[in-house]
Amino acid sequence: MPTPRRLRPAPLPDDLVEKIILRFPPDDPAGLVDGALVCKDWCRVICSPDFRRRFREFHRNPPLLGILYRSGGGNRNQQETNFLPSSTFRLRLPSSDNKQIPQWRAIDTLHGRVLLWDESLRRAFTWPEFIVWSPVPSQTRRLPVLRQYMYTNMWSAALLCAATAGCDHLDCTSSSGAFFVVFVGTDSVTTSAYIYSSEQNVWSEAGFVRDHHSVSAGIKRPSARVENTVYFICERSENLLAYELCKKKLSFVSIPSELSRDYNNRFTAFTAAEDGKLGLATAVCFRLVTWSREEAGVSLDGDAGWTQQREFDLDKLLPSCTLSYRYDFFATTNNNGVIVVKRNKLLFAIDLKSGKAKELLNGCAVQSIYHIVPYIGFCTPSLPQCKFT
Repeated sequence: MPTPRRLRPAPLPDDLVEKIILRFPPDDPAGLVDGALVCKDWCRVICSPDFRRRFREFHRNPPLLGILYRSGGGNRNQQETNFLPSSTFRLRLPSSDNKQIPQWRAIDTLHGRVLLWDESLRRAFTWPEFIVWSPVPSQTRRLPVLRQYMYTNMWSAALLCAATAGCDHLDCTSSSGAFFVVFVGTDSVTTSAYIYSSEQNVWSEAGFVRDHHSVSAGIKRPSARVENTVYFICERSENLLAYELCKKKLSFVSIPSELSRDYNNRFTAFTAAEDGKLGLATAVCFRLVTWSREEAGVSLDGDAGWTQQREFDLDKLLPSCTLSYRYDFFATTNNNGVIVVKRNKLLFAIDLKSGKAKELLNGCAVQSIYHIVPYIGFCTPSLPQCKFT
């Protein structure tokens, strides 16, 4: 008697497959790759542009995939840029065959793009030169030399999406879409801004402001992006430096008085994941305290506009041996409410929405890590490569 043929089960409908895969955690990109390898039907669903958009819309806040950082000794020729993953995502840096690559320091990231500064050209009285790197596909774009600004080592820069007005950024990727680079520099008296447009491939002057006290020690780093405004931390200052893209305007935003007394700037600005408002975070007596600002675009003095939001007990989040009165904070200008914190031999990330901490690195190697830039974004498979937002 012949053996009856075993019937193949009917494939799941595409809409049901998508409902399942949409719930895969975004901080585990390998899970989506594994799903795409299940069968051709799943691969077609996962690799479609429509799924990528719905996946980002479903999860909204892009996850922390890792950090870009500098490491090495005091000799600048021994320093190099590296990537430390915090998930199953791996970022392949540009080929090390180019000896200049280790001299490219990460400044900011947006939608998978990375803004880099070419440190190999660093010398007294020269112009800063930047590279914008799109990891997938790996493409580097060297920006024109910013000859309007002579190098003084008191500057910073940030990436902005060119489609800021009315854009939900769900379709913005590292390989498509125009972008701006905002450069802010100071001579301790006048702070000037310049804008680079990827569409026009030129720099243009975009405003200035005079304030000796706010930027006398320099501009530290970009820290938060709220709608079309990017905020920079100033060294030993009671203000944040804000640049509004639509108005092409520079201004200063006062920080809460409790933070203004900390002249070492042991705080960071961030973009709240829940409502997209400007926030601040710092450590106060073994507590992580956050503030939120109601009207980000209005210049208010002192504590006006700031409201204390939440407090986290660091002794419940971190090992007791790492507790301290001083921490180094790093935030991404992306809207995800995650900050990276460094203390002695421990590097960890804190989700300010859930209050959960995740260890990134532990040990002596942490002490040689600096210039940390969190790398935020979605990674979804496509044929034949991945897309980042």
